[in-house]
Amino acid sequence: MSLLDRIHSCTAHETARLRPWRIGDTVAGWVTPPVADLLDRRPGPLRPEARGWRLDERLAGPEARAEALEEVTDRLIEAGLVRKRRDERYPVLAEWGAPLLATVDRGAAVALGIKSFGIHLNGVVETADGPLLWIAKRAADRALEPGKLDNLVAGGQPAGLSLAENLVKECGEEAAIPAELARQAVPAGAITYMMDTAEGLRRDTLFVYDLALSPGFAPRNTDGEVESFARRKLPDVLDQLRCTEDFKFNVALVIIDLAIRRGVVGPEEPDYLALCRGLREPTDPSFD
Repeated sequence: MSLLDRIHSCTAHETARLRPWRIGDTVAGWVTPPVADLLDRRPGPLRPEARGWRLDERLAGPEARAEALEEVTDRLIEAGLVRKRRDERYPVLAEWGAPLLATVDRGAAVALGIKSFGIHLNGVVETADGPLLWIAKRAADRALEPGKLDNLVAGGQPAGLSLAENLVKECGEEAAIPAELARQAVPAGAITYMMDTAEGLRRDTLFVYDLALSPGFAPRNTDGEVESFARRKLPDVLDQLRCTEDFKFNVALVIIDLAIRRGVVGPEEPDYLALCRGLREPTDPSFD
């Protein structure tokens, strides 16, 4: 596969089959046919309207709406459309920085098609021969992409934490990076994509950070999510992306972005402009 194929696999979706649900006048999420069929039969607090649903407008404020969405989550779990609760609250937002509309259990975020946010950290060791990149191998018991290769640190963005607070937390849990070192990570932009999955529609924004690490630093996982770590040359990582299915799907985007920013993938690459555009896909369905 080419690097562009990796991006295409994270941006494939069928807009025509999606149906919206709203909080007030804001589209909060887009659902695929299996979830839509359930909501048609058992809408609960999501009241049918036109081709979608609107959360009961008598529910005032994020907390009341969150309780109502718990009822929806229960029904999704009972129907086998959500595997289980993750006991972590994701914010429901019109866009990053907008007022909080509600929260929903992380396990139901994809099924309900909300905009989700996360952090990904590139751990980079500078050498005379170019950058070395720390790569994590996910534990075999992970529900999502077990055994696949991952960034040094990555995690979803829960409600109630700032990005900086979440970065420090995830760095400590996933790689035993001390808080004072984690705070030296440099924001490096955001990657956006929208893709169909078996569970529903992923509408993700990944906030990317780079952290310069000394040659003597060795990460150590503390929460059981990572099986092992390896330090690799960036061009070798790109070759592995092209030739294997070893990496977690969205990690490919983060590594391609890093390679572009570091000049390892440059304008001489035939797909260069398509790669640059593909890393910033809209996360709002277009019906044009």
